[in-house]
Amino acid sequence: MTACTTPSATPSGTPTPAPTADIKRSKLDVVYSALVDQDVHRVSSKMALEAALAAIREDVRATNGKDDVPTPAFEDTTEAVFSEFKKFAAAAGQLAAKNPQLSAERISLAAIIAMIRTSPDCHTYYFDNGRRIDSRPVRERGDPSPPVPQGASIKEADEAGLLGRMLQGGVAYIRFREFRITGTYDIRKEVRTVLEKAVAMGAKGWLFDLRGNVGGNGPEIIASYFLKGEPGMEIFLKNGSAGISSANSAFRLGDEYQLPIAIVQNDRGGSGPEVFTLFLKENRRATVVGGRSTGCLGATVATPLSDGSQISVAVNEFVGAVTRAKYNNVGIPPDIEANDAVAVEVASNHLRAEIAKGGS
Repeated sequence: MTACTTPSATPSGTPTPAPTADIKRSKLDVVYSALVDQDVHRVSSKMALEAALAAIREDVRATNGKDDVPTPAFEDTTEAVFSEFKKFAAAAGQLAAKNPQLSAERISLAAIIAMIRTSPDCHTYYFDNGRRIDSRPVRERGDPSPPVPQGASIKEADEAGLLGRMLQGGVAYIRFREFRITGTYDIRKEVRTVLEKAVAMGAKGWLFDLRGNVGGNGPEIIASYFLKGEPGMEIFLKNGSAGISSANSAFRLGDEYQLPIAIVQNDRGGSGPEVFTLFLKENRRATVVGGRSTGCLGATVATPLSDGSQISVAVNEFVGAVTRAKYNNVGIPPDIEANDAVAVEVASNHLRAEIAKGGS
């Protein structure tokens, strides 16, 4: 489709508009607005639009095209402004018209990737045709499915991967792959059942192995089993704090469950398991063993696009309510570093030492 921009004169003296070409303008408008209006990191309109144009120019140069279109002077604001987007669309359309070797799909994809990567966060990404493009690509090195240690069975793996083993010295090993809550399954209830069985078997310490856990719902409730209502995390939105999330004292379990806790983590999985760890680490209720976590502590809002694709934007992030530590995009550091091969052994030995001292 052709639109009108700057007119030029024809031999007859009649002004003729400079041609523009398809850039999937309406789609880019929605992506731009969703990112700039919602992003918790307050990415500016200027930053997003300049990055999008620069990415299109890069594709132009990569195909030996013509990039002699000036970059507009964009306003530096953290709100989406339609007149600013119009400046971008006019320049991008002229680049497209001068470079027919670039498809509208290629141009829009380059612009979208550039825009979201101006504010990298694991919750900000573009999803299309089964492919997810992250604003903060993460190279995961940890084992997503480490072997289960030998020990008496507390529970065999269920639909959430929840299993339990009783290790030497009364260390109750618990692992699950997701914080799963559906109409027929509730990880909060199932974990509590495992804890009850473990106490009946003589548990003296808890070892939660959260490597490869993909998240879900209810981590703060399971953490509340071991807390007294202490603050866990402060939630920040684009325009400031939205308040503090605390443990729910109504869910605290009895004294027989208040045993020493170790959490094994690596950089596989995130969000849900990191919230669980954050609550306990912030309140010195657990020792974290392994590697630094992914650093995916926040929430996203998804905006569907007209062609079936989707843009998701980070709308909040979590900060430690006690220490004020920033964990989102940083990761939760371990108290005791250990690689995947020995992390469970290191955590078990730590727990046995705490048990011997009578710790909790």
